[in-house]
Parts: sequence; C-alpha cells; structure tokens
Amino acid sequence: MRTTICQNPATVRDGCVNEHFGALLSHTSRMLRRAMDTRIAAEVTPELTGVRGMLLGEIICANNENRDVYQRDVEQWFHIRRSSVTAILQGMEQDGFITRCSVEKDARLKRLAVTPKGVAYHDRIRASIDRFEQDLQQGLTPEEMAAARVVLNQILHNAQSIEAEAKQSTPERSNETC
Repeated sequence: MRTTICQNPATVRDGCVNEHFGALLSHTSRMLRRAMDTRIAAEVTPELTGVRGMLLGEIICANNENRDVYQRDVEQWFHIRRSSVTAILQGMEQDGFITRCSVEKDARLKRLAVTPKGVAYHDRIRASIDRFEQDLQQGLTPEEMAAARVVLNQILHNAQSIEAEAKQSTPERSNETC
C-alpha cells in the first residue's frame, strides 16, 4: 500500500483534496451536509438538520401510505449505524417532531409517528430542500447531472465492494490471549 504525503502547500491547506479523489468526495459530502443544515436552520427552524428534515419527510410519506416505520427502516434508508439513528430519533422526539409508540405484537419495537409539530414543518422543510437542490445544480446541464450520477453511482458501488472485500479478509478476533 502506498502512503502519500502532501508536500505541496496548496494541497496541505486543502487536506490533500487535490491529490486524493476520495478526500475530495468526503470534503464535498461534509460541505453539502453543512450547507443543507445551515439552509434549513435559517429558513425553517434551528431545531432541524437536513437529515432530520429528510427523515421527517420519509416518515410522513410512509404514514400517509399506512406503512409502519421502525428504527431499522431508518438505518436502511439512510445507510447509517444504529447508534447514529438512535441519537437522531432521540433528538427529534425530544424536540417534539416525532413520537415512538409501542407495538402490540412486539414490545421491543417502537413505531415512529410524526407529531402535529412535525407535520406543520413538513412543507417548509420540503420547499427548503427543493430550493437547496436547485441551487446546488445551478450552472450544470442535464447531461452533466446525468453523467455525475453515473460516476457517483459507480464510485458508490466500488466503495461497497472494497468494504465487502475488507470485511471478508479481516480475520475474526479470537477470545484467546497471547
């Protein structure tokens, strides 16, 4: 494995994003999340973030279709770990956007439901996210957007393959001590 050390002062300042494609994608992802969070805080409410707003919309959509939503659904939708989802849901519940209701068939399951407060903010969140998407795509042609989707989907597929290979080649941890 090759280790690269950034020598160029410009790349050091940019955290090697000019040299490593993965670093550029990671930096872009963080910047997108921060920009969306800032937009929603300014246009809707500081109690919400982009992820919380999108999650609220997904729960509302599922509830409108008479589908129950559980924490494991959120984990799958957003491809995030259980602990992260737990923190997001606890915050949304604490801020009054959702409730978690026990399910008769399995007391361990908690169905997610949107509160009247969550419903009240939904249209404003959706409009803010739609404006964010429009602003984000400013200056790009439909062909460029289509090409970007193809490239990003291939990179996503490659990253998933790398992760799967690494998990397979990682030796199982033994309980034995040396």
